[in-house]
Amino acid sequence: MKIKHLLLAFTALAVCFAAEAQETTAEKVKSFADKHLKLSGYLQGGFQWEGSADPQSTFYLRRARVSISGDAAKEKIDYRLQVDMAGSPKICDLYFRYKPFNQLNIQLGQYKLPFSLENELYGPTKFEFIEYSYLTTYLVRNNKEYDGISATGRDMGIQLYGGFIEREGYSIINYNLGVFNGSGINGKDNNSSKDVIARLIIKPFKGFSVSGSYMYSETNYGGMEYMKSPRWSVGAIYDVRHWIVRTEFAQADFAGNKTDAFYALAGYHFEKPWTIAARYEFINDELKTLDEERVTLGAVYKPFKFLRLQLNMTYTMQHNVPVTAMQSSLGANLMVSAIF
Repeated sequence: MKIKHLLLAFTALAVCFAAEAQETTAEKVKSFADKHLKLSGYLQGGFQWEGSADPQSTFYLRRARVSISGDAAKEKIDYRLQVDMAGSPKICDLYFRYKPFNQLNIQLGQYKLPFSLENELYGPTKFEFIEYSYLTTYLVRNNKEYDGISATGRDMGIQLYGGFIEREGYSIINYNLGVFNGSGINGKDNNSSKDVIARLIIKPFKGFSVSGSYMYSETNYGGMEYMKSPRWSVGAIYDVRHWIVRTEFAQADFAGNKTDAFYALAGYHFEKPWTIAARYEFINDELKTLDEERVTLGAVYKPFKFLRLQLNMTYTMQHNVPVTAMQSSLGANLMVSAIF
């Protein structure tokens, strides 16, 4: 009888140890996955109306993106893979970063170009408006007909970046210096040169930044293959508590045809969940193939962490159309973002 009791006791003890071991293993796996394998993403779709000589309206799916990211080596190395399933599936981001020091970091792969402020620093789930500015749309690798490349502001390459003079969680002097293919995403370089981008951001105090960036590039524009098209931009951000003010100016030179783009916006963040904003912008080139102004009024409503609603009203003025054609138009855009 005693042997039987001892066997039962040993069996119970073994079961307890096995359960504890399984629980410990499960916790380790979960801890590893939480740190090194983070899954996230978002869906964006809505309804758009354009009032012109021929009014049009449509439901649309803008983005359906899934992202896997994580870090290793005590957060000195991290990575990200982001895929967009809307339309034709494509890889948006695939990069690795090595961050040995605050002053010197390396990023290699496919990612947002560090040209201007809006393109890299304001993602679709945090941007105040539904449509990006003319500056970003036409001069930062987003428009194939005008810039020769449509690549969502991204390219393949390598960059060095970092910051100096640290103050309460931010650096006063920040820089980016990168070399890129200049041919867009998900493909090999298709010419014999590379794009070079340099950007400097100065933050004299928390919430305020001024920046300047320069891009040497070649592009296919107006039937001319690999024409030199350097561009530069300057900008400023004021983002303190409830207020956000941001402005940028950029100029590109397409074989002597200079294109200027500018925007200025102001917004107010109420106590959750509302944000309102207004933006004025223009773009024009010397050949007058593109000469437009646009005013956008926007509202953002975020009742939950995983849900974001946006409503934009636009007034667009076109100056490069015949006098007999409509030179101004109204538009409305409603977009829903589901974030996970």
